[in-house]
Amino acid sequence: MMCMVIFALCMNACKTRGTVANVSTVELTGIYSGTLPCADCPGIQTRIELQPEGIYTMQTMYIDRSEEVFTQSGKFEWDASKSIITFDNDFVRQCLLEDNTLFVLVDGEKHTGEIADSYILVKVDMALVEKYWKLVELYGNPVVANDSNRGEAHIIFKIEGNRFNGNAGCNRILGSYQIKEDGKIVFSQAIATRMMCLNMDIEDKFLQILDTADSYAIQDDTLVISKENDSLARFVVVYL
Repeated sequence: MMCMVIFALCMNACKTRGTVANVSTVELTGIYSGTLPCADCPGIQTRIELQPEGIYTMQTMYIDRSEEVFTQSGKFEWDASKSIITFDNDFVRQCLLEDNTLFVLVDGEKHTGEIADSYILVKVDMALVEKYWKLVELYGNPVVANDSNRGEAHIIFKIEGNRFNGNAGCNRILGSYQIKEDGKIVFSQAIATRMMCLNMDIEDKFLQILDTADSYAIQDDTLVISKENDSLARFVVVYL
C-alpha cells in the first residue's frame, strides 16, 4: 500500500515539474513578439513561436544595425507549477507566462526597473494580423470613397517584423506597431509616399490617428482603434 502511495506522489510531481508532455494542455502555444533591449542599437525585434510539441522557433533582428533575421529552433520546457518556460538557448533563457504575455527573466527574476516593459513579449493577436482592414469611420463620421483619390484607405498588420502597410486614402503607408498588454497598441516609424490628391482630408486624419492611438479592440469583423477609450477609427475586414 505504501509503495502505491509513493508511486502516486511521484507521478503527480512529475506532471507539475516542467516536462513537455503537458504543453498541449495549457494555453501557451502561439507567437509572442516584442522588442528586447540592445546594448548598441535601439532594440532587438524578437519573435518566439511556441508549438504544442515543446518546440520553439525564435527570430531576432537588431534594429538599425542590419536587416538580417537570425532564426534558431529548439526545445522548451514548461513548468506548470511556476508558469515558467525554459529554452535551450542563451539569448532568452527563461520566461514567466502571465495573461498571454512572456516576461523575459534576468537571472531567473522578473525585471522591475525603469525598462521593465522592454522585457515583455506579447502574444500575437491572430484576429488582428494578416487581414485587410478597410477604413469605414473616422472620428465618428463615415468614410466615403472619393474617386479623385488613388486608393482605398486600409491597413494590414503583418506578423513579420511587427510591420504594417496599407493606404491612407491617397498615399501608401508603412511603419511599425507594437502590441502591449491589455489591448494597448503603439504605432511608430510611420511613413507615407508623397503624391498629392484633390482631397487629402481622410489621409490627414488617418495619419493623425497613427500618431495618437493607444489601444484597439476587435469584435467579429470590426476593428476599433481608440485613444483613452475614445474611438478614433473603425475598420471592417475585407476578405480578398
